[in-house]
Amino acid sequence: MNAFRDFLPNKDDKATIAVVALLTLVLFAGTAVLAVTRANEVGGQRDQSTITTGSGERYQTTVERHTEGSLSAQDLHQVSLLTSRIVNHVNEATKGLLDQDVDSARPEIESARKLIGVVRDLLPVTTVTTVVKDAGGKEVYRDVDEVQDDKIALHSGMIAMEVVEPIIDAKEQSAALKGLRLADAELIHTSVLADLSYIERKLNRAAALLDSPDEALAHLVLAQTQGVQFVVNEVDNPLVEVQHALRLAERMVEEGKHEAAQENLRKAQIQLGMYRALVGREAAKAVRQLEDDITALVPRTNEQNAAGEIREFWERAVSWLREATGQAHVVEGDAGDQAERAVK
Repeated sequence: MNAFRDFLPNKDDKATIAVVALLTLVLFAGTAVLAVTRANEVGGQRDQSTITTGSGERYQTTVERHTEGSLSAQDLHQVSLLTSRIVNHVNEATKGLLDQDVDSARPEIESARKLIGVVRDLLPVTTVTTVVKDAGGKEVYRDVDEVQDDKIALHSGMIAMEVVEPIIDAKEQSAALKGLRLADAELIHTSVLADLSYIERKLNRAAALLDSPDEALAHLVLAQTQGVQFVVNEVDNPLVEVQHALRLAERMVEEGKHEAAQENLRKAQIQLGMYRALVGREAAKAVRQLEDDITALVPRTNEQNAAGEIREFWERAVSWLREATGQAHVVEGDAGDQAERAVK
């Protein structure tokens, strides 16, 4: 019994253990805080940059860029969907003014403007500060701009044909007035970009000019013809076909038409093979993996999660489409994730 008691702590031992435990807790907390700080530093370095140009003999210019906010893949999908609704409101407002019905056009314009505010809240904001100093280090110029990548790719959302068709009609009418001809095939095999800044400006002008319906209509037509761009890229064409086939496959699965779903999955595979032949070796590996994943799903289209898997295939294909300058894209920071893992 005495030997057993030797292993039990006495009062002094208990105090020592308490001190050690407290020190351990403090050390752990300090390590966690340090991990959070380092993670935030990593995020800051990723979202902030400084470029200095000029010899300084007369002037030196410094440009600082700092981005606040992030855009996840899920929110990018949401942004795309909401922007397609904005375009739809523009189309409906245009239709109302064409019918000389200002009362029906007004709420459509306001709904579009309200949605633009929502989309802007979702998009990251980059602050660009430009500073010029003379040879003595005195600041002679400073300008601060806030910018957003606000060209929204509508192919990232579920675009209804009623959204795109009026745009095609408006573009064709505009081209006809200029003596131009648009190829229908070119308009179909394309991605669609909405220039949010341009559309917003034209909506604001139209709202201010509703007492002069013809002038307001002219600005809405510009929002349609100039604010929405059909971007053609030969390499991307097979991917557009892949998207179409995968959408149909998903719909067929949801309707229980499994043979039709399997046929559309095979069509997607054929187009992926064509796309793989157009890209580099490294990019081709990811394409081949998607082909293999589709092959594995073909005999399992009757499973409960099949539609979800097809949607994931579709999102992977969309992510390979070329991005234009100023186009909104996924921006996800990992600093918070690193900190969370460190605390755990």
